[in-house]
Amino acid sequence: RRVMQQSAAMVAEQGDDTLSKAIAIGSCAYWLGKRAEESKSHEWTVYVRAIDPDEDAGVYIKKIVFQLHPSFNPATRVIEAPPFEVTEQGWGEFEIQLQIFFHDSHEKPLELSHLLKLYPDVESTSLTSNRPVVSERYDEVVFQEPSAELRQRLTATVGPSVNGWRNSPHAKWYTTFDVNAQQEQLQAVYQLIAAELQNASKRRVQCEEELKSLRAELSTV
Repeated sequence: RRVMQQSAAMVAEQGDDTLSKAIAIGSCAYWLGKRAEESKSHEWTVYVRAIDPDEDAGVYIKKIVFQLHPSFNPATRVIEAPPFEVTEQGWGEFEIQLQIFFHDSHEKPLELSHLLKLYPDVESTSLTSNRPVVSERYDEVVFQEPSAELRQRLTATVGPSVNGWRNSPHAKWYTTFDVNAQQEQLQAVYQLIAAELQNASKRRVQCEEELKSLRAELSTV
């Protein structure tokens, strides 16, 4: 869960001044076959998409900056309209850095990273040009005290948009996320972290008390 301090297809109300937007970050990599150039063995697309296939993510996303490996020219790609994706050809896996800029927000952009995967996780799985290697994850952006303009963009009720990803050539490979289940998992992780922080705070207080007691004993020696 990422937090934006100021100011998918689900927007959730987190409180009077907080909204959250669910998005997916991922990549689809297609093996081009044995006849492909060694340096261009795969064609891949890295993207940020809404959860709803009919949603126009451009309503609230102003632009996304993709930072590719330095071997690509140019290595920095700026996408200012849906679909927010970059397609290239290559042979190696690497970490892609992303900066997501939102409309009507004066905060710094949201910074994320995605590991481009070209090969299946299971070594016994053969490469095939019929099915891409897909790597996706669900994420949730939390906006604390968004501006009135951004709030309106995040909560606007609009009909199906041609800027959605329903007709994307990659759509049939996308992961179908259960938003409620994903939110429950995120909440469970949040509660676990909160509990660990609380326990750490208690241990710190205990250690301070023990140190104070030890110092008192030493002062009497």
